[in-house]
Amino acid sequence: MPSRIAYAHENSKFELTQNAWGYEVDPTMISCSWTKLLLDQRAMNSLHDDPALQLAVDQGMLRTPNNYTAQQVCSDFLKEIHKYMTARLVKQLSKQVLDSTPVDCWLTVPAVWSDHARNATRAAAHKAGFGSRPQDTINIISEPEAGAIAALHRFMQPGSLNGLRVCSKTLAQFMEADCV
Repeated sequence: MPSRIAYAHENSKFELTQNAWGYEVDPTMISCSWTKLLLDQRAMNSLHDDPALQLAVDQGMLRTPNNYTAQQVCSDFLKEIHKYMTARLVKQLSKQVLDSTPVDCWLTVPAVWSDHARNATRAAAHKAGFGSRPQDTINIISEPEAGAIAALHRFMQPGSLNGLRVCSKTLAQFMEADCV
């Protein structure tokens, strides 16, 4: 799902009665995309940045509406996800079951992000409704770490063939050993 939100107040010609988000956003709408990347103002542009990123900025991505911060836009987008997720879970499980079930929210962030940006992400999610109940949590994980966990998940199941093993060898021994 694209991380994109179109505010109703910016899109009067579309007669939106509420904000559009994800696939609801028409490509011709005034929208905010990739806003999460604005949460780390300390990230410096470098020679190695993809030139397509600047082109995307020039085409209206990485924008925030007047008087909105990146954290507010991210929170608004996450609020839409929270509403959708809550409605789906209530429909599938029941309100009583959801009310008694802890919800762990896992958000991915770029590996190079500062603690300030990680905290801004957590605050945006909390403002959106995630982690608002005592039994709920908000977890921040770097994108590479999340990718590695997802890729290795099937090897970490009890009884899986070719399962992962803990290997307490030096790097040189590791390179020669059959440890993963």
